[in-house]
Amino acid sequence: MVTNFESDILVVGTGGAGLRAAIEADERGASVVAVSKAPAGMNNATVVAGGGFRAAIEGFTSEEHYEDTLRVGNRLNDRRLVEVFASEGGMRVLELKRFGVEMRVRRGGISVGETPGLMGLGMTKPMVEHLRSRGVRIVENVILTRLLLSDGVVVGAVGYDSHDDSPVVFSAKAVVLATGGAGALYKRTDCPLRTTGDGYSLAYRAGARLRDMEFVQFFPVALAEPGLPPYLIGGPFSEEGRIVNRLGEEIPVKHGVTERPLVLKSRGALSIAIMREIQAGNGVDGAVLLDAREPVKKYAAEEWFTSQGYAQRMARLGAAEKPLKIAPICHFNMGGVVADEDGETGVPGLYAAGEVVGGVHGANRHGGNALTAITVFGARAGEAAAAYAEDRSLVGVGSLAEPELSRYADLRSSERGVSPGVLMSRLRELMWEKAGIIRGESRLKEALSELREIIEAASSLKASNGGEMREALEVPMAVDVAEMIVMAALERRESRGAHFREDYPVEDECWLKVVVVERGGDGGMRLSTRPV
Repeated sequence: MVTNFESDILVVGTGGAGLRAAIEADERGASVVAVSKAPAGMNNATVVAGGGFRAAIEGFTSEEHYEDTLRVGNRLNDRRLVEVFASEGGMRVLELKRFGVEMRVRRGGISVGETPGLMGLGMTKPMVEHLRSRGVRIVENVILTRLLLSDGVVVGAVGYDSHDDSPVVFSAKAVVLATGGAGALYKRTDCPLRTTGDGYSLAYRAGARLRDMEFVQFFPVALAEPGLPPYLIGGPFSEEGRIVNRLGEEIPVKHGVTERPLVLKSRGALSIAIMREIQAGNGVDGAVLLDAREPVKKYAAEEWFTSQGYAQRMARLGAAEKPLKIAPICHFNMGGVVADEDGETGVPGLYAAGEVVGGVHGANRHGGNALTAITVFGARAGEAAAAYAEDRSLVGVGSLAEPELSRYADLRSSERGVSPGVLMSRLRELMWEKAGIIRGESRLKEALSELREIIEAASSLKASNGGEMREALEVPMAVDVAEMIVMAALERRESRGAHFREDYPVEDECWLKVVVVERGGDGGMRLSTRPV
């Protein structure tokens, strides 16, 4: 049985950007349905973020924030987006108090949450409660697989409820994509495993353009101890600790990584340096060492980017007694949908906000900017979508949804077929090994070849229950996104920000331009470049 929903605005995703967009659209008088692949406000990148917002506040100016963001982004950023982001960031973040978000404020930063590893719950939990208190409909455990278009205008979407094991069709006057990034395309990541890049694929297949997809950020200092989760290690522990190879050489010093704080301003450079040491045989069991014994003993006080609980976790890991094995981890996607400051994508009826949008961060992201960006642009996209919907009417989408519903019926079968879990594991392995931190033409071409093998194997996918359906539906969208990353990485023949090509190891001013990905008229992926 197919479940149907109608609303003025359909918000896809209930991380920080989606929740903020839904609140804004609701407050503007629009009827809103928010749909989430997981339980609302859970299992998304916002929840597992460090809980820190970088913003012009307490003496840190918007001009400083603007310049900081451009510098770390290697000036590949969309200047207009950065202007809006820097000028509105402080106001928009403080505005979260109105929705029940408790925060701590200091110069240039605000932090939320108290639970290490789930700091972002301090943001999403009260925002979900706020939405529910206002009667906004939240549809959980539904993966969207196609945006529905009528005469080139987005008029709804179709998806699958993995808990009820049944299709869902949405009719809406406007859709706001706030689906987060694609960190789970890499085998080593701190992102939830459902962050497979659905929104990039949805937008691409609806006709939107994407930019900067080659720029994938790896957090340089994450636990790599056998049998333990890959916790991120930041604050004074990575800053005042010593990051060394097996020979005892300090890696930042050896590789000239000097801009500090390291994990806020030098994520790309430090990740590359660590991986080069590991590949050169100077690692320890595929990792390097963080000697944080002194800062762990020293710090119990709270900082904007950490907490007392964080220090206690480090102590429980034994960091006060011995060096810990650490290695980089996939953390964030700088690239995404091309959108303006109001989230307009160029596809009528389609708006986007948060990590799914490219351009704010450029070639690399400054620590603390992600949560601020989702707050600023979530609000703007919600407002713009609500204004657009005022002059639109709902369109019947039953016939538009039929092809996708037929695909679901073919996929949902008791017959034995290729396991989606096997294909996703293969995808994550190849992206880590061949399109990860250190790249080169031969490995990237091998990755493309293997992706095409996965696409072919995906034609035999079958799912015997709702959970398998969700995984099976993720695979083709994940392959879309992986192909975008690999193709864009092949196209950019230089090293810049988080993108490092060992065959083109230096930054080239001729490449101060943006790689754009879009769907060609033949259905294939088309790349072009344009000036910043």
